Amino acid sequence: MMRARDARSVVGLVLVLLWGSVLFPSSGQKTSPPPTPEQEATISLESTLVDVVFTVTDERNRSITDLTRDDVRVLEDGVEQRIEFFGRTQDLPMLVALAVDFSGSQEFNWPRERAAAERFFSRFFRWGKDYAALLTFRSAVHLPCGLTSDERRLQEALRTLVREDTGYASQGTALYDAAYVALDEVLDGVMGRRLLKRHEHRVRRALILITDGHDTSSRRSEQEVIARAQRAGILIYAIGLSDSFRFADVNARTLDALTTLTGGRAYYPENERALEDAFHRIAEDLSSQFLVAYYPTNTARDGRFRQLQVQIVGRPHLIVRHRAGYFAPKAP
Repeated sequence: MMRARDARSVVGLVLVLLWGSVLFPSSGQKTSPPPTPEQEATISLESTLVDVVFTVTDERNRSITDLTRDDVRVLEDGVEQRIEFFGRTQDLPMLVALAVDFSGSQEFNWPRERAAAERFFSRFFRWGKDYAALLTFRSAVHLPCGLTSDERRLQEALRTLVREDTGYASQGTALYDAAYVALDEVLDGVMGRRLLKRHEHRVRRALILITDGHDTSSRRSEQEVIARAQRAGILIYAIGLSDSFRFADVNARTLDALTTLTGGRAYYPENERALEDAFHRIAEDLSSQFLVAYYPTNTARDGRFRQLQVQIVGRPHLIVRHRAGYFAPKAP
């Protein structure tokens, strides 16, 4: 019978061959250590390969892309982990959902937001390889365009989408519900998982919110949205603005929490040019990511939250952004 240590070596070799040029599998498994003398049967425990997407910038907010495996340390709950895989992610397919606030506070913003979004998808996306979806929300969430790699379909959805005033009764804002739907039903839904399976490796996934950050009618909570994004490893970005670029009413605390804890970033544009720049910075961020993966030393299948920390050795001035952690698998 093959011992667990030998089995893990074989699994590691197979995964290396599968990943190749940073082509990552959706998960990996290893067996438990050999049984103690008191154990009469072989006990097998699964340990999912944990991946962490991260970006690094300097003090002037410039992306750092010259890192090597030796430059990076990964800690889980303060314990350093052995890095199994390291690489850039720019060649991986990308899934992006754009969720736009159509509540009353955003009444005059959509034409400018639409123009900036059209340019973002036109310039940055590799149609036929990357996928995009479009959602809008007030008190309810709508999906004008599901995940598609057809540029004409998405651009048509953007061009024909019009904000219509349906009266005060419909002016609630279900921000958290919209974010959760985008994460759970779009990016990590049936089609999102089908794309993961089709490509046989990781894909980059991100949610972009355009909103003032206020929620008045959601059933979901801020904590549920963050936890759902962390479970799936999906980054959340936010462009925070209120009506006509007025910022007194923008809830930066909520937008900062949603983005920081999931590895994304929030932007607060002051004019149309800054709105365009926010989309450009998101595109740059998604293009300069790294990915590390490891088998956690803590193999307990307890469903608990594990804190993550990525450090750059010898370069303390660099800023590293990634999800705050993940939830361990839970035994049935």
